[in-house]
Amino acid sequence: MEVFLQFWGGAGYFLAKVLLVRAEFVNKDKNLRLIGWFLYLFALPAWVILLISKQSWIAASIETAGVPAIILGIVMTWKQTNNPNKIIDWSIRIFTCLMILFGVSYSIYTFNGIRTFSQILEIIIIFGYLVSNYLLAKRNPFAWLMFMVGLISMSVLMYIQNKPILTIQQLISLIPAIIGFIKNMNQTKLKNKKE
Repeated sequence: MEVFLQFWGGAGYFLAKVLLVRAEFVNKDKNLRLIGWFLYLFALPAWVILLISKQSWIAASIETAGVPAIILGIVMTWKQTNNPNKIIDWSIRIFTCLMILFGVSYSIYTFNGIRTFSQILEIIIIFGYLVSNYLLAKRNPFAWLMFMVGLISMSVLMYIQNKPILTIQQLISLIPAIIGFIKNMNQTKLKNKKE
């Protein structure tokens, strides 16, 4: 079952990243972005199950907290806008903070403090993934840089939890993240020159 979950979560996340990066290279990017966001959402349960099975409460809460940001990405892509409704934007921020607080608190309760290397990695992953999901929904180029931080930290976590498929998937996912970052930075530079 664990191997199946690794393939499900790994393939879904990798394909989502590839499609979201590919969308940076085309003019009509709506369909690629929508499919990418939906794949991201589809793969998320596998990750949550695997993380909970190893008592990675912080990382599991991070993945769960990403759901509203993913849905925001879907809605904003569908509407072809980069500016979310302020109430929805703040609601997502509050939900994210509550999930992080829950995950960190439960992890501290389970392990009697921050005592393991995996907990430190999970805290780094918080910043990498949640900030990247939020920035990606708003098409900010630094989303890809934050993805890279999250990917590296998650690959180390998966390695120490003996999940080789997800370790490799996370490292391979650095390639589309680097491409997305470079492409997005170039687009931002061109936009700034025109203004």
